[in-house]
Amino acid sequence: MLALLVLVAVLVFRKEGADGLAASGQDGLRLLRDAAPFIVLGIGLAGMLTVLVPPSAVGRWMGDDAGFKGLVIAVVAGALSPGGPYVVYPIAAAMMSGGAGLGPMAGFLAMRNTVNVQRLLVWDIPFLGLPFAVARSLAGLWFPLVAIVMVPLVFRLMPAAAREAAAAKLARVSDAARRSGQEGSGR
Repeated sequence: MLALLVLVAVLVFRKEGADGLAASGQDGLRLLRDAAPFIVLGIGLAGMLTVLVPPSAVGRWMGDDAGFKGLVIAVVAGALSPGGPYVVYPIAAAMMSGGAGLGPMAGFLAMRNTVNVQRLLVWDIPFLGLPFAVARSLAGLWFPLVAIVMVPLVFRLMPAAAREAAAAKLARVSDAARRSGQEGSGR
């Protein structure tokens, strides 16, 4: 990410000079200022959910052993999840650290990003009309089904080192959530 930032900064400097870099820096800080409250709230909500809903429950409801029921729960949760990416991705990370399987998580995120009830009611129907909103939603239903099947397959095809790094990251997130839950409950 740092290399990409440096590359884009060089391109901006070549195109617009120091004034372009200053303007882009101001735009970036404005975006950070606007997004920071949502990021903090989303991470806080995710942390509270890890205490409110024990990881064993997430694993039981949406783990790899939950079967078809786990996939349905994940897809319905994705369709009903409120908020933007600042809220959803911390919650998804908490769910994965709690034991949610690859298939259910793929279904959750795919449904959240394609057929979401909040977006349908607040944006799609009012701005684009009911016929288009229904057509887009019906067309989008296929994506979570494909993601549920393909994400676990593709993940298993990745090099072992990449899979182990992902597992280590989830373990760190899970340990941090468990520690904060124990501190918050006075155990």
